[in-house]
Amino acid sequence: MLEKFKDWYRNLPDKKRYIEFVTAILTVPVLITVIISNVSRINEDKKAANTTPAPTAEKIVIITQKDENDMPEPTKALPSEDPSPTDTPQDCKKQIGPIKISSPKEEEIVQKEPVCVTIDYTVGEYCAAAWSYRLDNSGWSDYTSGSFCFSSLPPGKHELDVRVQSVVSDDETTLERTFYYQIKDAPTPNPTSNP
Repeated sequence: MLEKFKDWYRNLPDKKRYIEFVTAILTVPVLITVIISNVSRINEDKKAANTTPAPTAEKIVIITQKDENDMPEPTKALPSEDPSPTDTPQDCKKQIGPIKISSPKEEEIVQKEPVCVTIDYTVGEYCAAAWSYRLDNSGWSDYTSGSFCFSSLPPGKHELDVRVQSVVSDDETTLERTFYYQIKDAPTPNPTSNP
């Protein structure tokens, strides 16, 4: 059988043309498959672009409050007769001083909107600090040194993390608080009868 195939192949007039023709015929299904695959992908991309996005959960709005004490005082350039560097007006400990979350309390059920978080930190013996916060393991906020509030919270348990950092050193600590948000029950109207 092998000998018959060899004889047949040797007797072909222009062997090269037949081989190229067979190779070209065999590549056609591959090209058609690639074209169909690409057209399908383009149609899927168009459908994905035209579909409306799935409804997302309500956004949580964060309201930042600044205390008047947190505002920097305007500085005035005064002429100095001594060109040497000056010391800071008040030396302070570079560690973070006593700090706590005073509101909401641990495991407290909060019913008012918005839910405001109050941080107790007194600058005096210790240098100033700033904090960043996150709710329910979301992304960390920018640093602030004032109170902050959450609006449009879903009812239920919430976990608050506050990352406190000294503004003059790398000293850092984290505070944690768990609280529950519950929507106040709306008053139910009493039916009245008209005479």
